[in-house]
Amino acid sequence: MGDILTAITAIVGNSLDLSKSTPGGIQNRVNQMGEALEEYVKNAFANCIGKDQRTINSLRSSTFSYLGNNTNPPDAMLKGSDAIEIKKVESAKNTLQFNSSYPKNKLSLGNPKISVKCKNCEEWDTKDMIYVVGHVEKSILHNIFFVYGDVYCDAHSVYENVENTIKECVQSLDVIESSETKELGRVNKVDHLGISSLRVRGMWVITSPFKQFEYLYEDKAKEDCYSFRLIAIIPEDKYDTFESKTDFETFCKSHDVVVNDENIPNPQNPAEMIKCKVVIYKVQ
Repeated sequence: MGDILTAITAIVGNSLDLSKSTPGGIQNRVNQMGEALEEYVKNAFANCIGKDQRTINSLRSSTFSYLGNNTNPPDAMLKGSDAIEIKKVESAKNTLQFNSSYPKNKLSLGNPKISVKCKNCEEWDTKDMIYVVGHVEKSILHNIFFVYGDVYCDAHSVYENVENTIKECVQSLDVIESSETKELGRVNKVDHLGISSLRVRGMWVITSPFKQFEYLYEDKAKEDCYSFRLIAIIPEDKYDTFESKTDFETFCKSHDVVVNDENIPNPQNPAEMIKCKVVIYKVQ
């Protein structure tokens, strides 16, 4: 069964030629998949990077209970395990856009944004969220970051309170005619003819994990020398549940992958710390 350790192993194992330059520049499997980041990440979790389409279909079917669409979160769900949200940025430290769906530390079955297919794909109530952020320029994947929502996002209620406050403010205005909507608000009959309406829509953004957690991995003297970086932050209690962690650590030692123990502020109370494993892989 695929998990975040499977994905890291697949990416590292298929990028060993990153250090080999050619007259036309660095040509490697990771770079070639940059223009299709979402497909590449899904194949990494299913451990089918570079496989033929029949094998990819089979391994994806055995790995995922749900593969998403363009309008509803998440982008994928692992069978009996985590939900995955994939974001592409053109600069590693650009903010991430979540549109109308706020950042989530967990994915809950009751979330109104998810599709019926997602709700019914397996028996589940709550899933841990993995955010995968790929820095892609000119179809080349330069950096990729995996981070669990528990160390990246606040509680649902924090974001919902903001949305609810805005909705209440719009609905309380006496000088307008509003109506029920799934968005933040809708103001009807704005003009004299009563034919124009204003839809009030949210656009959630969040600081990139490359920027938020740069103190955990950045070597300022050498950062410009790296052609590819992979960073992953996994809460220690989650990491300990993976049956493959011993094999993963053996793989890391033989592939120049560093696994550090770090204490990271809890997004719900920064005075508390969450014990985490920080996985770092860099290629010059």
